[in-house]
Amino acid sequence: MEEMNFEEMRNQYAILKEQLNNQEIVNERLIRKSIKMKGKDISYTKKVVYGSAVFCLIIYPLTYFTHMWSLAFAIVTCLMIMFCVIATYRIHKPVENLNLMQDDLATVARVMAKFKKQYDNWLHYVTPAILIPWGIWGCYEVGWSHAPEGSNPWILIIPLLVGAALGGLVGYKYHRKAVNAAQEIIDDIESI
Repeated sequence: MEEMNFEEMRNQYAILKEQLNNQEIVNERLIRKSIKMKGKDISYTKKVVYGSAVFCLIIYPLTYFTHMWSLAFAIVTCLMIMFCVIATYRIHKPVENLNLMQDDLATVARVMAKFKKQYDNWLHYVTPAILIPWGIWGCYEVGWSHAPEGSNPWILIIPLLVGAALGGLVGYKYHRKAVNAAQEIIDDIESI
């Protein structure tokens, strides 16, 4: 009788162990699907940057012909936009190379942590270093250099400042969306 109970316990243990193994596989699949969905948020922000860059690369050279900016400002602006596109491509490239459904989760977490750090560094260091001098130059171009005679330069730069503020808010929203998605992916992986 004891032998039968022992054999029955062994069978129940084997069944329980198999169920637990299946449960881990299901959890990992669900987490990988969640990671893949969050990876789409990161990819979407890159597409927004590229779309905005194409738009600006068309608009800024055309604004030179309206005598709103100097040729130097239009050229520097286009070069700055191309620099930002190249940097965005380089920051996103390791994330694009990941197969979120098959790659080792430790590798995915490492790549996401690096992406998040680079994206935050871009916002905190590069963006002010590029945008503040460029914005001051733009205000000078609109308000003083190419302003109609007798106009108040401070009134002329108000639309530029409002546009810069709105653009900054939209850009920050997409920045946070990408960084938050990367952090959520890292958190999901750490929860396993």
